[in-house]
Amino acid sequence: MSLLEVILLCIVGAGAGKVGISWLLKKDTAREERRRGAAQMALKLSEYGLTKTSEFLVDYSVGDYSAMAAKLKDVGKTFLAGETAVLEEFGQIFERVLKAKLDTEDGRSIIESKLNEALVKASNTPPEIAMLNK
Repeated sequence: MSLLEVILLCIVGAGAGKVGISWLLKKDTAREERRRGAAQMALKLSEYGLTKTSEFLVDYSVGDYSAMAAKLKDVGKTFLAGETAVLEEFGQIFERVLKAKLDTEDGRSIIESKLNEALVKASNTPPEIAMLNK
């Protein structure tokens, strides 16, 4: 091999290495963004009372796959425990979501609108007449 061939081989090798490392770093950044998003979603879900789902997402965000499997097993046990356990958990979630909605002006207006719809439906009064009665 001549000196020129060795230099050319080194330049090609360095270029290929740079491209490969760049590709790997982009893949790593995408994974980090997914995990960061999972952690942020876990925070939001825990505010609404979805603790098991948020714990699962936290485990994903840190890469703890064995804990994720354990959480899936716990969720499975909850569903197999019967309707009462599941409905109780949904009731707690409903209470937390309702409280969060009542804390904001937009949330209160949504609840008021839904309540009015339910009252109209319950009274079998046409919506146009119900609005006139306000």
